[in-house]
Amino acid sequence: MQKAVLALSLLFFLSSGWSQTENSWDKKASFDGLKREKAVAFSIGEFGYVGCGVDTAEITHNDLWLYDPALDTWTQKASMPAVERRDAVGFAVNGKGYIGTGFTLDDGALGEKLNDFWEYDPLSNSWSSIADYPGGDETGIYQATAFVALEKGYVACGKIGSDAYIFELWEYNPATDLWTERTPFPGGDRYQLISFVIEDKAYVGMGTDHDVYRKDMYEYDPATNTWEEKGDFPGTERARASTFSIGNKGFVVFGSDGGLKDELWEYNYYTEAWTLRAAFPGGGRYNAIAFSIGDKGYAGLGKEISGKKQTIYEYTPLGPLSITESTAIEFDLFPNPITEQATVMLPEKLNKGEYWIVNLQGQLVQKNKFNASQFTIERNGLVNGFYQLALFDQHQQFVGTKKIALR
Repeated sequence: MQKAVLALSLLFFLSSGWSQTENSWDKKASFDGLKREKAVAFSIGEFGYVGCGVDTAEITHNDLWLYDPALDTWTQKASMPAVERRDAVGFAVNGKGYIGTGFTLDDGALGEKLNDFWEYDPLSNSWSSIADYPGGDETGIYQATAFVALEKGYVACGKIGSDAYIFELWEYNPATDLWTERTPFPGGDRYQLISFVIEDKAYVGMGTDHDVYRKDMYEYDPATNTWEEKGDFPGTERARASTFSIGNKGFVVFGSDGGLKDELWEYNYYTEAWTLRAAFPGGGRYNAIAFSIGDKGYAGLGKEISGKKQTIYEYTPLGPLSITESTAIEFDLFPNPITEQATVMLPEKLNKGEYWIVNLQGQLVQKNKFNASQFTIERNGLVNGFYQLALFDQHQQFVGTKKIALR
């Protein structure tokens, strides 16, 4: 179905020149837990989950809410059987959700930092206590970041005191209920930072380093337990942003650089390039949440100039209808025009997938797989004329098109 739609999309692209029906936000049902900031969010299957955080009365919560995008409804689920908290971390592994760490009150002078962790089973709508987070001298942590890769959860960095932060990275294995310390975050002490995962690689950075905003980014490979410094985030230095991933793209939205941001930035795994996308229509905010379900992103809650928010918006990323997307993955094709065959040169990371050739009538006239970043396409008897070459990665995610001529 996806590929049939793409063929029609390419036909429309050819006939109209461009289209911008995607890269857009759509307002959805507001969060039924009312206005909230400093909450956690994750997705399991076809549903999103949001919990904990601070409301307009400055009361912290331990509740959990399910969002159903098909019905655009919120349903309250079993609350976490633990102390209420804000600035916790949450993630999902193998069909179960995990929430832990955080701070008990919005008043830092009266509250306590936490190190307990809890597992949520959506099938039984029940919680189980799991091994405590052992980092930060086992005294608890908050304003850290968490991600999932290779069926394990990770908690990086965070705050352990009024002016005390860590750069530790801890791995949680749900199969053994064990935490293991891994190679520390190379950017140094950090809190209010972000992370997202593409192709089992985590991208971690930004945030605050002893009250100084940062924009550096690092890639963590859990298979080798190594970090690699990447190019800086191209926007302003910022903290308290939110993230989600769709296919081979990571997204950063919201945050504070002294002011409040409504920007949406897209990171392309294959090109390692950042692109500014459609601004969040609900206004700049921070301490918000974001998650993805399928090929859509969801973002909202948080705090803006006027106070805490409960609005949620759905983001549809750019697809093959856009001229911008058609050149988002830069690749070479030579010769073009093509007589008998041509060589395609892709970014090194894009070394497995499938290509299509589509004619001006939107008909798929040739398709084949490729297993290297450089490969050859054959004419195979196609008549003279203009065509579109469309590329997909190994997960059948659309990555780009190029106009070709046969002579």
